Amino acid sequence: MATLVFTARLIKKRPLRSFLTVVQIALGVWLMVTILTMNFTANEQVNQVFGKLGDDIARISMQKETIHNGQHLYEVRTFTQQELSSLKEDSQYIEAVFSYSEIWESYLRYAGTIYSLRGLTQASAEFIPALNLQIVEGFAFTSEDEQQKNRVALISADLKKQLFPNESAIGQVIELQRYSYSSEAYLPFEIIGVYEPYDPLLQLFFSEATVLIPNGSMDTAEYQYFGGDVFIKSRPGAITAAIAEAQSLIRNDDFEVHAEYFSELGSMYSRSINQLTLLYSIFAFIALVISSIGILSIMLVNVVERTREIGLRKALGASKLSILIQVLNESLIFSLLGAFLGIVVSTFSSRYITSQLIMKLLVNSKVNSPSFHPLAALISCGVAVMVAVIFGLYPAIQAARMPAVDALRDA
Repeated sequence: MATLVFTARLIKKRPLRSFLTVVQIALGVWLMVTILTMNFTANEQVNQVFGKLGDDIARISMQKETIHNGQHLYEVRTFTQQELSSLKEDSQYIEAVFSYSEIWESYLRYAGTIYSLRGLTQASAEFIPALNLQIVEGFAFTSEDEQQKNRVALISADLKKQLFPNESAIGQVIELQRYSYSSEAYLPFEIIGVYEPYDPLLQLFFSEATVLIPNGSMDTAEYQYFGGDVFIKSRPGAITAAIAEAQSLIRNDDFEVHAEYFSELGSMYSRSINQLTLLYSIFAFIALVISSIGILSIMLVNVVERTREIGLRKALGASKLSILIQVLNESLIFSLLGAFLGIVVSTFSSRYITSQLIMKLLVNSKVNSPSFHPLAALISCGVAVMVAVIFGLYPAIQAARMPAVDALRDA
């Protein structure tokens, strides 16, 4: 308490110098809180996505490796319907096989108005339960709709608000168009369901979908669409066995099944996040160290200005340890004031910065970022205290070593 009272008097006596010292510490803490918040938030949201999907999904493709002029080249072909049927029917470990493909250059016509449509997507019926899409109105299309190429559609809740703000979308007919080789006709689709958009971080793996239609429903006499990404979902904990089984079921002289595990993609993003965070954290730590030099400066000046006081205290029997602890406590108070100010500022200002950093890290995914992460604030405060103690140690030792007679004489 005596240290607090004395430090308050010191701040009152030298307000500008004290304020600048606190601001320097606050700047370093603010930077560190922002960067650590970005790291914790990004990793938590990536892990949350995999918590929803599990570790049982993989994207598969048929690839052939060739060597040309010393370079490894890969040729990719699409799966045949027979191969996909074999995976569904003959596999012991594969629970679902689904495809997903976004249609580019698409347009939507409703009530005579034409809208440019981003996110028109053809998908298998299994895609909906595999991604745990939440149907908020109506129902999802089925495998029968896919087999019969029924022109039915699911639309996102955001699109529903734009097209049907005050009425139900179920039963409404929209017209969808895709440029084909010889026809630009619009095809009618009946809306049978509305779904909540999936987690923005899923856009790391699946592009944003605003309209979902069954595979093949856009086919016309002039145009048939083939392609898209193929995914398998295994039984719990059996994704490796499912891939091995797919490789044995689909045999080809040149092409073989190649798999990209979602768990590996998540680990890759986490490593990238951690590496970039480490780089940013180095700069933030350097800024905090430079800021703490202010504590070293102000405590050295304080020791010089308090030479007489130190001499009197020693003459009255104060130990070296008590002098050292008092000076360290004063530097600690400045550090805690700076840490508190830095955390308060980050609470009101770092949301935008953190969101932008996460968007860059996660392929421009739009995510909700908190103002600060409690653990980030705790770590930053701890680092600030540690640095303050280190930089306050030299002035404290100088004060403790000062002989009482010399201190009184110099005063």
